[in-house]
Amino acid sequence: NENCSQKLRYKVGPDGRGGEQPRFTVVKRNLVREIGLWQKQSSFWFQAVAAQTRLLDNVHFNGPRAGINMNDGFGGADVVQGNLLTNY
Repeated sequence: NENCSQKLRYKVGPDGRGGEQPRFTVVKRNLVREIGLWQKQSSFWFQAVAAQTRLLDNVHFNGPRAGINMNDGFGGADVVQGNLLTNY
């Protein structure tokens, strides 16, 4: 068809055209510590197939790997502001 995509009767994987993914999530003023004592590849915040998320004024320390992990950058317009992340 014109936009080089195939229409299917069923959903296959993430599709940003329908607007069915999380948007405008707010994560604000949390204290997160000792994440990853048993699960080694964890993060304070992991995001995939979501957009327009706001991570504001959180404190995270003693983490295993990544404090904030934006997996795919889907949709964009995310705001990460005023967070303190330390001791990784």
